[in-house]
Amino acid sequence: MSYSFRRTAALLGISTLSLIAAAPALANETAETAADAATSADEADSGGRSEIIVTAGRREERLQDVPTAVTALSKDLFELNGVGRSANEVLNYIPNASAGTQQHGRPRWWIRGIGAGQQQLDLASPVGFYLDDVYISNASATGLPLFDIERVEVLRGPQGTLWGKNTTGGAVNVITKRPSLSSDQDNYVKLEYGSYDDKIAEGGLGVAIVPDTIAARFSFRLDHRGGRFDNLFTGDKSNSIDDDVFRGQILAKPSDNLTALLSFHYRKYDTDGTYWTTATYPPGSVLRAGYKPSTDTDTVNTNAGEWSRSNQVGGSLRFDLDLGGVTATSITGYERWTSRSIGDTDYTPLEISRSYTKARSRQWTQELRLTSPSENRLTWIAGLFYFKENIVSDAYTAKLPDGTVPAQPFPPAPFVAPAPAYSLTDYEHSAESGAAFASGTFHATDALKLTLGARFTRETKRLDFNRFNATTASFSNYVQWWNDFTGRFGGPGTFANDLSRTWDAFTYDITPSWQINHDNLLYVKFSHGVKSGGFNTAATLPIALTAVNPERLNAYEAGYKSTWFDGKLTLNATYFHYDYRDIQVNVVGPNPGAVGGATVSYLQNAAKGKADGAEFELDAQPIEHLSLNAAVGLLYTKFLQFQVNNGGANLAGNQFVRSPHLTLNAGAEYTVPLGDAGKIELAADARYTSLQYYYVTPQDTVNRYLLTQPGYTLANARITYTTANEKISASFFVNNLLDTTYRNHALPAFAAGSVFGDTVQYGDPRTWGGSLIVRF
Repeated sequence: MSYSFRRTAALLGISTLSLIAAAPALANETAETAADAATSADEADSGGRSEIIVTAGRREERLQDVPTAVTALSKDLFELNGVGRSANEVLNYIPNASAGTQQHGRPRWWIRGIGAGQQQLDLASPVGFYLDDVYISNASATGLPLFDIERVEVLRGPQGTLWGKNTTGGAVNVITKRPSLSSDQDNYVKLEYGSYDDKIAEGGLGVAIVPDTIAARFSFRLDHRGGRFDNLFTGDKSNSIDDDVFRGQILAKPSDNLTALLSFHYRKYDTDGTYWTTATYPPGSVLRAGYKPSTDTDTVNTNAGEWSRSNQVGGSLRFDLDLGGVTATSITGYERWTSRSIGDTDYTPLEISRSYTKARSRQWTQELRLTSPSENRLTWIAGLFYFKENIVSDAYTAKLPDGTVPAQPFPPAPFVAPAPAYSLTDYEHSAESGAAFASGTFHATDALKLTLGARFTRETKRLDFNRFNATTASFSNYVQWWNDFTGRFGGPGTFANDLSRTWDAFTYDITPSWQINHDNLLYVKFSHGVKSGGFNTAATLPIALTAVNPERLNAYEAGYKSTWFDGKLTLNATYFHYDYRDIQVNVVGPNPGAVGGATVSYLQNAAKGKADGAEFELDAQPIEHLSLNAAVGLLYTKFLQFQVNNGGANLAGNQFVRSPHLTLNAGAEYTVPLGDAGKIELAADARYTSLQYYYVTPQDTVNRYLLTQPGYTLANARITYTTANEKISASFFVNNLLDTTYRNHALPAFAAGSVFGDTVQYGDPRTWGGSLIVRF
C-alpha cells in the first residue's frame, strides 16, 4: 500500500471521527443547512419537512435532487451571524474551498485547487461570480458585501454549460432579496458595533407600489471600521475601511405571463493605511540595511502613504415571459469599476519603492435563454450569451531621491541606498465573446435520468501594452511624483507590444443519475471545462510579456445525496478526479533567462496536473431545538509536467496553490425557548485548514516558511435573543475565539539577490461585536 494511499485513508478516518465528535460542540450555517422556510423551502411529500430550493440548474429544484456538488447558504448566515463583510467569506463554509482576501478587496477564489494565482485585472478567475445571474469578470469587483439576500449557491467543479464563462473551478451565485408584490415585504434594519470601532448599518425596505403589479425595494449597507495596525514609522493607525453599498430594485408584473426586474447597485469602497508588513528568517533578524522588522503582528512600518479609492456601479434588466409552458428569459447586465491607489511596495520605513495605480473596467453582458416546463419527460434549457469588457490601467513605481520624503535613512557604508528610479506600465485590454449553449434532461423512468449539456464559445482578446523604465530619474514634484517625472526612459525595462488572440472552446457535461427514492440520489458526472486565455500584463521585461493558452479541465465526479429519519439527518458525499491541462500559473522569482537573472513575474501555462478529492457534508437535528452540521474536504494536487519558461526550474511534483489536504467545518446551534418572552440561540462554529502553499515555488516549509500557512483553526461563537414575535433580535458575537495567529497571504521579497525575509499579511486576531435587528 502506497504512503499516499495510507495517508488518504488515515485522514479520511480521522475526518469522519471528527465529524461525529466535533459536531455537538461547534456550529456554522454551512452546506445545506435548514434555510429559512419562508424564502428557500417548500413542503415535501413526506413528514412535512422543509426542503431547500436552489437554482443551480437554472430552474427551481430541490437541493437534494440536483446531481452536482452544490451548497446553499441561507440568509440567516448573513443577517444573524454577521457573515458577508466581503463576498469572499462564503467560501469559508464550503469544503475544499477558500477565498482569502485583504480588507474587503479582491477575493482569491479557490475551489478544489482551482484558482487564479495572478491577481491582475484582466485575468478572470476560474471560479465564476454571479450577482442575480449576471456574470462579473473583474475579480476586484466581486468582493462586494453580501446583505439583504435570499441565499448564496456555491457550485463546485466545472460549470461550463449553463454557467458559462471561466467556471472550471466552480461558480458562486448570489441571489438578492427581490421586491414583493404582496404586503409581506420582509423589511429590516440592522445596527452593529465591534472591534476597531467598526460601525455597520444595513437594511432592506420594500413597498408594493401597485399591489400585485409593481413593487420596489431599497437596500443599503454602511460599514466604517477604524485601523487595526499601528504604523511604527508615522505613529498613525493603519488599515481603516469605509465600505458603503446601495441597491435599488423595481419589479413589475404587467400581465400574468410577464415579469420585469430592474436592479441597480452602487459601491464606494475606500481604505487608508497598509495591512502588509515584513518578517525575517529567523524572526528579529535584519531584513535590509540594518532594518529589523517588528515581531508584533499588530504593527506595520512604512514611510510611503497608502490608500485606495474605488467606485463600482452596476445593474441589470431581466424579463421573464411565459410563452405557454416555455419560459423566455432575457438578462442584460452592466458593471463599471474604477480605482486609484497609492502604496509603499517595499513595506519598510526605508525609501526603496512606492507605487501609484489607476484603473477602470467596464463590461456588458446579454443572456437569452428558453426553458421548458419542468414536468415534461424531456426538460431542456437553450440560450445565447454575449460578453464585452474593456480595461484601462496605469501603474507607476518609483524610488524617490534620498532626503526628499520622510524615510528611515540608510546606514553608512558598506550599505548603499538604491538610486532614484521610475517606471510606468500602461495598457488597454479588451475581451469580446459569444456563446451558444443547451442542456437537456431525459427521464427514462421516474428514477433514472440522463442530463447532457454543451456550450460553444468564441472569444477574442486584444492588448495594447507599453512599459517605460527610467535610466535616470528626477522629479519636479514629490507629492504627486507620478505626474512630475523629468528623467529619461530607456534600457531593457522599456518595451511595448500589441497582442491579439482568438480562442474557440467547446465545453460539455454528461450526468446520469438514479433517484433511488425521494431521499436517496446517486449520480456520476463527467464535465469538460475551459478557462479563457490571456496575457501577462504584470510583465516588467520583454521576456515575460507572453500570451497564455486557455486552461482545460476534465472532471470526473461521483456523488451520493441522502436524507434520513424524516428529514432530521442529511448526509451527502462526493468524490472527484481532475485531469488539468495548460494550467495558468504565476511564477515569481529569479530566472536565468531574464536579463542578469532578474526577478520576473511569469504568467505561463503548466502542461499538466491532477487533483483528487472527496467531500462529506452532514446536517442533523438529533433532538428538538438542536442543529448540528459538519463538512470535510479532502484534496490532493500535483503538477505532473511544469517547466518554468526561459530556463527556469522544473516544478513537476509541486502542489497547487491554496490547496490544503484537509478542510474541516463543524458546528452547532441550540435554541432555548422562553415562551412568551421569545428565545435565545447559542451557536458556535469552527473551521480547520491544513498546511497550504501561497506560491508554486518555493514550497519550502523550513527556509521559506513565511510563504506558507501551517494548519490552523478559526472558531466563532454567538448568542442571540429574539422576541416572541420575531420582530427584534439582539446578538453578541466573538470571532477568532481562540485568538489564532495566521498568515492570510504572503509575498516573496528579494534583497540584493539573497532572501532575508518575506512580506506577510496577518488575519484578524480575536474580535467581538454586537448587533440589533428590527424587522417590520
